[in-house]
Amino acid sequence: MAPTTYSGALQPKKKAELLEIALALDISEKGTKEEIQARIKKHLDDNPHLGDNPAFTGLFGRRKRSVQPHLPSSCSVPSSTSESAADAVAKKTGVSVKTNGPVHTRASRRSAVLDAVREGTPVPEAREVSMMFKNPPLSPEEPTSTLIATQTPSRGIAGPLVTSTPRSVLRNIPKPSIQLATSAFQRIQTDTRQTANKLLLASRLVLSNSTNVWLISVLLELLYILYIVIPWKTIEVILFPVASNLGFSIYYPPLATFASPTFWMILIHWAGPSIIIPAIFGSLVSFHPAISSTARAPRASFFDPLTASVIRVAAQYAYPYDALKHTTECIDILGPKWRLLDASVAAALAFAEAIAAAPGAYADPKQRQRVTKRSTLPEGTMP
Repeated sequence: MAPTTYSGALQPKKKAELLEIALALDISEKGTKEEIQARIKKHLDDNPHLGDNPAFTGLFGRRKRSVQPHLPSSCSVPSSTSESAADAVAKKTGVSVKTNGPVHTRASRRSAVLDAVREGTPVPEAREVSMMFKNPPLSPEEPTSTLIATQTPSRGIAGPLVTSTPRSVLRNIPKPSIQLATSAFQRIQTDTRQTANKLLLASRLVLSNSTNVWLISVLLELLYILYIVIPWKTIEVILFPVASNLGFSIYYPPLATFASPTFWMILIHWAGPSIIIPAIFGSLVSFHPAISSTARAPRASFFDPLTASVIRVAAQYAYPYDALKHTTECIDILGPKWRLLDASVAAALAFAEAIAAAPGAYADPKQRQRVTKRSTLPEGTMP
């Protein structure tokens, strides 16, 4: 049985034909049609010796023809037949054709083949000879004309056109500018610095208020107590159950905790000395002087954080947690150390705010008194 031969281009072949060629080449036949085609093409490029195999010679036909270089007309060497044809034409027409070109030896032919392919126009003498070959005299003898006709197309082969990009297009192409990149980076740095400064100033304004400090300390204590007292439960949420076990947990308090009297007793005993008693005294007692445009209508603040912080320290120290341990277990979740420390820090910050605002608050009543005295004196008299 004769061996199977493969020929033709790979592009128009069907997938079944490509699979057969891949099996014959002993390469992988898996994948799509394009993948098999690319795999066969790479295998043929890597193994040029397969062109000697009759079964695969047809696959190398177009590749070999495309690889052969095209020599320009200036590099062609006239043969002996062309020379004899030129002599015959010269004898019949009476026009002598002189060829003053260099003699092509074997070494010169090798160098001409190895030289780079360049575009060029034929010299005047060669052009005249070619024109003579194209228009031979009418005679019954036609062998020379046929030889000339078969050789002239080789002189008409033109090399690839060399295209050049216009300078106007090159000028319009934008070039990367270091100054633009530097200015953009500096702008980003400036915006980031301004945003950070704004956040810092906003945080400073919030934390520099003694009322906010008192509320934040109370909120932190409440969150810690809820975290310790409530028996938290979790729900596992898986984002991609098929691909992986990636997910997160959601914590939630059981409803039975809010029905327990112990939970509410712990919160009440904590809120008494921490929130209720300081809030009552902070609303009733205020050591801030009256700050108003007129002395007859003072503007009193609704809540004095300094008074509330001082009363909170006293209540945390005097509240009978030890006596209440017999009725409710674990009633003091924070402990005396942390309760007093938290209340003392809030009171110290409230004192700092009051001391910083004292000179301005003390100067305002004196200024109002001076304005009142000047308004009561008759015109033209000095105080």
